[in-house]
Amino acid sequence: MKSNLNAFRKAFDTFPGCIYGLISFGISFITHLLGVLMYPSYDMTHMAISALSDGYGGLIYRIGLILTGIIALPFCAFLGTTFNKNSTNEPVRKIALSGSFVYCISLMLIGYFWGPNLVVSFLHGLFAFIAWVDGLIFIGIFSMLMFIDSNYTRSIGVFGFCVAGTFLLHLLVLSSITQWIMTLSIMLWVWVVSSYMLYKQY
Repeated sequence: MKSNLNAFRKAFDTFPGCIYGLISFGISFITHLLGVLMYPSYDMTHMAISALSDGYGGLIYRIGLILTGIIALPFCAFLGTTFNKNSTNEPVRKIALSGSFVYCISLMLIGYFWGPNLVVSFLHGLFAFIAWVDGLIFIGIFSMLMFIDSNYTRSIGVFGFCVAGTFLLHLLVLSSITQWIMTLSIMLWVWVVSSYMLYKQY
């Protein structure tokens, strides 16, 4: 664990943590867009997002998921350091941080496991479900910490609760539309939080 933290510190010496968030947002947005544009018959009202892997841009989409997960790891690690230590519940912060790491790793595995094989399909679905549940938990906790922390505005905390709500909505409805709402919402959350940290020069 200590070596991992040292690796993140070296990464932050190269780029501020918020830059990793902006890069991961850019990769995710562009590769999802390319996946849709390169799949002319794709219908986002009836087809799951993972179906983009079957289109001409399928490989680009899957690589995008993997890269997004990798680059988001230092962003999440940096996010965990931006809270006021005097007013933040440390065990709760660690739970949120661990959850964000699980989400990033799940993204990588969702991108890696894809194909007609029954086992591979099961693993793809399993890691997708883990990401949905974990996204609800870690964004909800981070948003609660932001809402009460002096380093963040309450509006960012409220926005985070709305984003966490899209995960809950998808878990309840399980439709392609709610999946897109959830996916676009977390992209926007990463962009908003990263931009705020850059503005505040954290």
